Amino acid sequence: MTAEDWTRDELLAALTWQLDAGVDEAISDIAIDSYELSQEQTQAAKKSQTPNTSSQITKPGVQAAPPVPPKAAAKRVLQSLQKTLNEAQKIASSANNLPDLANALASFDGCSLKKTAINTVFDQTPSKANLMIIMGAPRADEDREGKTVAGSNRKLMINMLKAIDLNIEDVYLSSCVFWRPPGDKKPTVNDLACCKPFIDRQIELVAPKALVLMGESTLRGFIDPDASLLRQRGKWLEYSTPKGEIIPTIATFAPHMLLNTPRQKALAWQDLREIKSKLA
Repeated sequence: MTAEDWTRDELLAALTWQLDAGVDEAISDIAIDSYELSQEQTQAAKKSQTPNTSSQITKPGVQAAPPVPPKAAAKRVLQSLQKTLNEAQKIASSANNLPDLANALASFDGCSLKKTAINTVFDQTPSKANLMIIMGAPRADEDREGKTVAGSNRKLMINMLKAIDLNIEDVYLSSCVFWRPPGDKKPTVNDLACCKPFIDRQIELVAPKALVLMGESTLRGFIDPDASLLRQRGKWLEYSTPKGEIIPTIATFAPHMLLNTPRQKALAWQDLREIKSKLA
């Protein structure tokens, strides 16, 4: 298959996947083994693989395709994204319970993060809970185990919940995206948008009395794209589901943030007390 066999949207999607995977430089179709080449040979090989735009030859009678105007290209990308979001909404809304939603998510390939992750991070229990916590993007431990919270993050989460008389098994845990971004980068706006219909459906099925957003990426994905966690944490907000249900919502620090900056634990404890009071 050559580039001519692909549509523009498919080429853009492939480029986006490579960028998300960490590719930042195009070199050549054939790798150069610098250990087997002399310095002069290496330089000659690199020079021969550098395209010379001034000497490009076109076939007689064949005209190069005119470049696509930037506005038209942007419009096509937005149309492709909107199609993906519509598909996500349709698939998510068809689920009647959490196992159905897990199967629906497994069939959804609209998020580029899925292509580089090991596992889809999705918890199916408990089916109902008074408290639902939405974490940031999965990290290495969560990606390996396929759990929303794993490793040292899970140990700290257990202790945080015990401090307000809750067991982790009684709290529903989710993530702002369901796949680990390469290199633990922050999820993009498109990543968050593609996963949000499934999270909204989780909220509807679990029907929590209160919602906790852990981490700045989660806060920005659900409340305000320009929000600051340090300014918004500890304050009760309202989150409205697509069906118009209003759920009291509060933002606080994620476990991995507290492990990296222990001085924030005092602020996190204040937030936990607010959560306990709201559930009482």
